[in-house]
Formats: sequence, C-alpha cells, structure tokens
Amino acid sequence: MFFETHLELLQAAAEANRTRTAWTGYAPVTPPDAAQSDALVGAYDGVTLRLSSPTNSVITADEVSPYTGKSLNVSYSAPSVDEALAGATATATALRDAGIERRVGVCLEALHRIHRRGTEFAAVTSHTTGQSLNMACSGSGTNALDRGLEAVAMAWSVMTRVPEHVRWQQRFGKSDVTLQKRFRTRPLGTALVVACASFPAWNAYPAILANLATGNPVLVKPHPRSVLATALAVEVLREVLAEAQLPADAVQLVVDTADAPVAGRLATSPEVRIVDFTGSPTFGSWLENNVPNTLVFTETAGVNTVVLDSVSDLTAAMRTLAGGLALFSGQMCTTPQNIYIPDAGVRTDDGVIARDDVIAALMSAVDDLAGAPRRAGAVCGALQSDATLHSITALADAAEASGTLLRRPAPYAHPDYPQARAVTPLIIRVDPRRGEALPDGEQFGPVAFLVDCADTGSAVEHATAAVRSHGAISSYLYCTDDAVVDEVADAYADAGASLSANLVSSMPMQFAAAYSDYHVTGLNPAGNATLTDESFVAGRFRIVQDRRQIEGV
Repeated sequence: MFFETHLELLQAAAEANRTRTAWTGYAPVTPPDAAQSDALVGAYDGVTLRLSSPTNSVITADEVSPYTGKSLNVSYSAPSVDEALAGATATATALRDAGIERRVGVCLEALHRIHRRGTEFAAVTSHTTGQSLNMACSGSGTNALDRGLEAVAMAWSVMTRVPEHVRWQQRFGKSDVTLQKRFRTRPLGTALVVACASFPAWNAYPAILANLATGNPVLVKPHPRSVLATALAVEVLREVLAEAQLPADAVQLVVDTADAPVAGRLATSPEVRIVDFTGSPTFGSWLENNVPNTLVFTETAGVNTVVLDSVSDLTAAMRTLAGGLALFSGQMCTTPQNIYIPDAGVRTDDGVIARDDVIAALMSAVDDLAGAPRRAGAVCGALQSDATLHSITALADAAEASGTLLRRPAPYAHPDYPQARAVTPLIIRVDPRRGEALPDGEQFGPVAFLVDCADTGSAVEHATAAVRSHGAISSYLYCTDDAVVDEVADAYADAGASLSANLVSSMPMQFAAAYSDYHVTGLNPAGNATLTDESFVAGRFRIVQDRRQIEGV
C-alpha cells in the first residue's frame, strides 16, 4: 500500500547508489530552539512506551539529559529474551509472505514519517546523546534517514535483480526440455540490532531497515542510557506495519539495564540469525568470534590518523582540523585522534612552517572555537556519559604529570544550558622516539595526540601500523603533491583503510555522504561491515527455487 507512493523516491535512491553522486531524499529539518526542545522531551516525562510483544516487565531507563542533568523519566516494556524471541518468531511467516514491495513500502513510509517528525526526533536525540540540535537534525536526522533509504534501495535492487519467474528451454538429444522456474527470496531469520549511546540512528536505521526489507523480524536493543530516540523510531515502524496489515511485533524494542544486559544472551540464542552491532571493539570482537551460525555485522572504533605534510593555507587547514576534533566532543567514530607533524614542519604556499608554529596555529583555532559560546554549542554539543568526562580528565592529569599536556579539556559556556556536560578538546604531544607511547586504540571523547615524527614516510608507516593493529574508520592527509597523495592512499588502502585528503571547507571533515561514501571497509579491526555495499544486504536473504517440466511446449 505504501510502495507506489514512494516508488519515485526509491528509484532515485537506487540510481544514486549506482552513480555514487551527491543526492538526498529528504529536505533539511529545522532545529527547535532550547525551549521547544525541552517541551518536546518533557512531553514524555512519566510515559510508558510498550513497543514489544506482551510482557509484564517494565524498565524506567537511566536516561539523563547531558544538557539539563535531569532524568527523562521514561519507562519501556522490557520483554524477557524468551518473550522477545517468541514474539519475533510468531511474525516470521507473515513478514516473509508479505513480499518485497510490501515490506519495502513499510520501510519507505516509516522513513517519511520520521522525517515529518524531524524536529521532535532532534530534540529527543539531543537530550539523550548530547548532540547539538543542529547535529541532531542533520547527522541523526536527514543524513541518518538517507543512510536508511540507501540500505532499503540497495536491498530492493539486489532482491529484484533476479526475475520471479522464467521459462527455460534447452535441447537434450533429439528433444527440447522446457522448465518453468520460480525464484523466491527467503529471509535468514530473527535479527538483533544493537545501537550505541551517542549516535543511535546513523548505524541503526540501515541495519533495521535492511533486515525488515529482506523479511527478517527485528529486535532493536538500544543502549540502556540512550533509549528514547530509538524507541520513537521503533514506534513509527510498528504503526506502519499495523497499517500495512502486518504484525507490529516484526519490529520490537528490547530494553535492558547496564547491570543486567541482554545483548549477549540474545545474540547467542539459536533463533537469532543476524546481529548488527555498533559500539565497543571488545564486544564487537566477541560477537565476531563467538556467535556461530549467525551473520554478524560490526562497526566499532579505531585509531583515526592525520598526516600533515603540506597545505596551501595553514590557517584554513587548522580551522578545519580544530572543528574535526571538537565536533560532537569527539564522540564520533570518524573523529581524528593521532596527528603526525614532521620534524621539518609543514610546507605551505608561504614557506615552511615550523612544527611548534603549526601546533600553535591548531591550539589557536581550538581556542577560537571554544571562546565563541554559540558556535561551540553548535559544534561541540555535550558529552553523552559522565564516564567519558572522568576518563579524559584522568588522561589529562596523567599527561600533565608526564609533561606531555598541551591543553586541558576545559568547559565552554553553553549559551542555553550553563549546567551542560560540555568540554573542548584535550591535546597531548608525544614523541614515540623518546619512549612516549601512544595509547592502544581509540580514546573516546575530545582527545587529540600530536605526534612528533621524522618525516611523512615515517608518519605513514607508523599510522598504517596502528590501522592494522587497532583499526581505523576515517584517515586524513594534508599534502599538496598529488603524486605523494596517491602513494599515501595506496599505503592506507593496503592497510584496509579509507583516506580523505586536503579537506578544507565548510563541510565537516568527518562527514560521510549517503549513497556515495562507503563507511567502514571491513578490512581492518574497526569493523567487518560496510554501510552500505551489497554485502551489507545480500547475506540477509537467500534465493530458493522450484522448477517444473512443461510437456508439449
């Protein structure tokens, strides 16, 4: 019932997937102001959302706004593992038999309705994740919707590539044999989608919708301290399923607590055949290695590096890099972390700039951003978790004691929420040649390590070794020599990492374009799945055939 309504949009998305050019399916969402945002979130105070198969269990989530410090006080039905699995199993046949167009239509209509409520979703996202309202409207709004549509379009393209019916004829000896063949898609089974706390929509929408479009019932497990935005998306999906005369329990919200997590128990249940996980490398690796007979897609974290070789305009480059370090307080999987600066400095159009002056330029750019409260509020947002603030404070104390601290993670004055858990980047300078070791893996939050190195070659060698050991999702290079850029891109590609060179513009350096940019290569420890190539959708279903001989044709 919804497929024809959105067919033109779907076809345009499929074409964008094919051409990889710039395109969006959704108009920008207008951010609410702080008062509107508070009111939209406050409307859920004391509400209980029942978004699962029937259960007597209810959990009041430990959701506290990073901006106001107040509890959201929202409760959710919390089915047991057995209840959730039984509910999903009960929907499997109806969802499978609904057919491709009906399921895809449900996905498209749900995306449309979420977009229509974009302002409300932005407010809820901001007060559960710490994203600024601007980012909640873009990165967790239209861009996340585009990622979801991208996955639906990819799934539709792959599933419909094979005809449903074909008449096959071939000569055997002196006679022709004619067969009528039928090809049908069949889903793998119940899917589990585990969302992260700080960016729940961007990765979850593609996974949820790819599963649903291919006919797999979905259990959505949000982070226990960041539930409401995901819950509202599940609520929309359940409403649309019901209107399409399909069982609402084909998509369920499964809520747990930090003290009694259920993701591991769900993932290891024989009924669960697909797991999509976004979060810590530790649990992601455990899933990859310990869940047999299950299709596992992971996106975790890695060490995102920046190599500074040469730039046309140092001020512009440092302004872009400062914005990258500060964007959403470093709580993005694409945030740069280790920044390599050669002994000889950085070449520019105006001559070579010494390393200490490059560092001073970067520090000045960070301070300029931090000193403009409205800009800082729009860029930095707030820290989702108090644990992140504790960890980076401890890291700063250790760096100060060792003499490597350049800048403490100081708060900025948020223009609307003076009590916000808001900080600007911590900057540490190390020289591995003096035995000053870089930490293993990602340091979550606004943390940058400026790494002294001999030259560009040694920087690339050190950085790609880190990619092989710890993974990387986004890597960056500043270099004005195209031949060197190609060499460095080859080195990163050999390490299984993507590379962005010379990003200096109003576009955030972390921005990943739906329909064009492949997010995570699957070739290094930062994750095994790519948003959204064909392998992200194709494994979620199989094709079965039956054939019958036709006589006398």
